Amino acid sequence: MTGFFQSCIRTVSNANSFNVRSAAPKVRQFYLTALALIIGYLAFAASGCSATSWKSPLGRNHPLVWRIWDVSSARFIDRRSLIIRLARADFLLLGEKHDNPDHHELQAEVLRSLIAAERRPAVGFEMFGLDDATAIAGHLAAAPSDAAGLGRATNWNQRGWPDWAMYQPIAETALGAKLRIVATNLPLATARKMRSDGLAALEPRVTRDLGLDRPLSDSMFASLAADIRDSHCGYASEESVKAMIGVQRARDAQMAQSLIAVSDPDGAILVAGAGHVRNDYGIPVYLTAKAPGKQVVSIAFLEVGEQKTEPHDYALPYPNRRLPFDYVWFTPRVDDENPCEKFKSQFEQLKKAQ
Repeated sequence: MTGFFQSCIRTVSNANSFNVRSAAPKVRQFYLTALALIIGYLAFAASGCSATSWKSPLGRNHPLVWRIWDVSSARFIDRRSLIIRLARADFLLLGEKHDNPDHHELQAEVLRSLIAAERRPAVGFEMFGLDDATAIAGHLAAAPSDAAGLGRATNWNQRGWPDWAMYQPIAETALGAKLRIVATNLPLATARKMRSDGLAALEPRVTRDLGLDRPLSDSMFASLAADIRDSHCGYASEESVKAMIGVQRARDAQMAQSLIAVSDPDGAILVAGAGHVRNDYGIPVYLTAKAPGKQVVSIAFLEVGEQKTEPHDYALPYPNRRLPFDYVWFTPRVDDENPCEKFKSQFEQLKKAQ
């Protein structure tokens, strides 16, 4: 057992020997905060150390797997340092690759560690639109701890997302601690209408409230456009790229506004695709503008590439060759399938159906 764990256990086991209630308020608050963080870290470390296998099959022995990269300081940090930093955040954005089950397991572990550290954030999902709020509230009113039923209540598996079972551990963790689960995204019908009508699909008041009446800077527009072109493998026309930029902006602005609106005293966590939690054009931009003074932290769970053995290898595709997140947590990958080959097949099928 390491010296750190021995020290932590001694601190916890000797808690009763310290008269917390009789201590001065500042000393008492410091002691309780430190104790909560220690307990949270022990829970986090224990869950991580017990994970002897990954669910994703490829790259499990890659040198970066399980390591955490602090982008601003350009160095690796341990899980203890990460959880202490996350416990101070007002808004925590957990960016994923949707079909990687390990990303969802780690998201649930992060949430458990914050709960153990006596944090009680609201928990939002990119996948729930504002029009899901009634179904979520109705289901949880009838069955407050039924995480499996939440997927059925919102018709999750009919929407094209990976199976709800992947996300269920996050919901179970939240409901087990009696945290609020909230819808954050644009209503699905609104997002669809925006693809053809652009910002005209939104009421003028909504456009102003979301800050969409102000144009993007040239650099933000260029980054977002390049990302959309890449994700569509060059098949998107410039007109459709502009339309998708509007939808992406509206979604990110709406999710930011939703997090601010539902933010409990302990803030809020969002589960979303990694593209939404980018701090160069994503949700952090809107949170910072709407909630100045609040601490926003974004984590991207990134799959390792066989030939990419250093963190800077993963920064090369991004503007200025800098990872647009606060932290990156490396994981195994689900498959080696070329996403553009899959996209090409789907695109050809769509053309034949027209």
